[in-house]
Amino acid sequence: MKLIFVLFLAAVILFSFEVYSRADLDEDVQWEGTPIHKLERGLINIVTSPVEIPASMLSVADEKGQIFGFVIGTAEGIFTTVFRALSGIYDTATFLIPSYSKPIMQPEYAMQSLDNAIK
Repeated sequence: MKLIFVLFLAAVILFSFEVYSRADLDEDVQWEGTPIHKLERGLINIVTSPVEIPASMLSVADEKGQIFGFVIGTAEGIFTTVFRALSGIYDTATFLIPSYSKPIMQPEYAMQSLDNAIK
């Protein structure tokens, strides 16, 4: 439980640092393809992985109807949540090992899945 709290706190701090620091940096600085970007992606995916459940429910409901969206979308969302959390753990544990710009899952972040499902 303490590990989850520490990871959550680290993700919040890192995300906050990124939002404020990117505003202050010149446009010449590239975060993409760096170990920090990989670490950030991993921590954010660990914390936001449960967002995959409503995203999957919405996408399946749009394709097959609300009942299927609730039943199949929930099951698919749980599977995707576990996979996204595991990919986040992998990215976090291996953030110093190249390749930095190739995420395991597409889209790169869970919130992008939710945005795609809403559209």
